[in-house]
Amino acid sequence: MTRRWLVACLLLAPGASPGAWAGEVEQAVLAAQDKRIALTVAGDLAGIGAAMSDDLTWTHSNANVETKAEFLEAIRSGKYRYQSMTFDDRRVRLHGDATAIVSGTCRVQVTASGRDIDIRLRFTELFVKQGGAWKMALWQSTRVPDPAP
Repeated sequence: MTRRWLVACLLLAPGASPGAWAGEVEQAVLAAQDKRIALTVAGDLAGIGAAMSDDLTWTHSNANVETKAEFLEAIRSGKYRYQSMTFDDRRVRLHGDATAIVSGTCRVQVTASGRDIDIRLRFTELFVKQGGAWKMALWQSTRVPDPAP
């Protein structure tokens, strides 16, 4: 019995609601994102690493691109010290049962190379389900310009 067939049977079972299933998956993805952020703010390298896929690509708002190893090294060395990341809005889009895209806007407070930065970003984050857990595979962000005076 294939996994897709099993999922289809569950979704078509009496009383099953595709919307409820999708809502539960969306909440699981957002919980994985929230956990990854808490681990990043705490500087928990093992936890952050476990929350990311091995082939992670992190594209910062200044167009700097890092691998998982490079990002973790920057946290370890103190190059990045995240204080907070709060969301103005988030939208989850599911693609199959093992891929999710989270996008929206957020505010990030970070010390990067000794400089305090408080920035609003529009972001896209890709999650993949690996070994039963949602893992971050990609981050892409663009700076939201400050409002005109």
